[in-house]
Amino acid sequence: MDPTIVRRGSAFILGLALAAGPGHLRVDVSAQATGACMLLTTDEIETVAVKTSVSSGVSNALPGYGYGACRYSWGTGTGRFTLEVVVTDAARMFPGMSPDQIKQRLLESVKTGTDDAVVSEVGEAAVFKPASAVYATATALVKGRILQLNVDGVFAGEMKDQVAGLLKTAASRL
Repeated sequence: MDPTIVRRGSAFILGLALAAGPGHLRVDVSAQATGACMLLTTDEIETVAVKTSVSSGVSNALPGYGYGACRYSWGTGTGRFTLEVVVTDAARMFPGMSPDQIKQRLLESVKTGTDDAVVSEVGEAAVFKPASAVYATATALVKGRILQLNVDGVFAGEMKDQVAGLLKTAASRL
């Protein structure tokens, strides 16, 4: 999925939170393994973070909006990486669309002549899209939910196999 869409989606959720005001929207932030943080272990992520330990995931959830996220980080300076695992209700992300339409939209987002790729054997449909050398997203439709792994760091766009492996593992736990 296009990182601009991901950022706009995050901005939209934040806007909803601000518009709802205090007491109308529940946001959970935690350093414990809950929700999206239960989909991958730090040991599994460390296979991507060669020779570096990964910090425990920090959970962020908007349960009333069907949104949950977990952010992991490792490295320092120009070698710093973040991996965000995001789970969203597909019906909220693609309102009015059937699962087949969502699947079609995901698969059509892969552009020929680029490093975009369809990821096989993950959910109903899955894709890997490197937005740049330092940012990549893997997105899957799994059991009525959208699962995204957003990787930010040097050479993230070249980590297709590793990120696809993590996507497959996370999808198996939904």
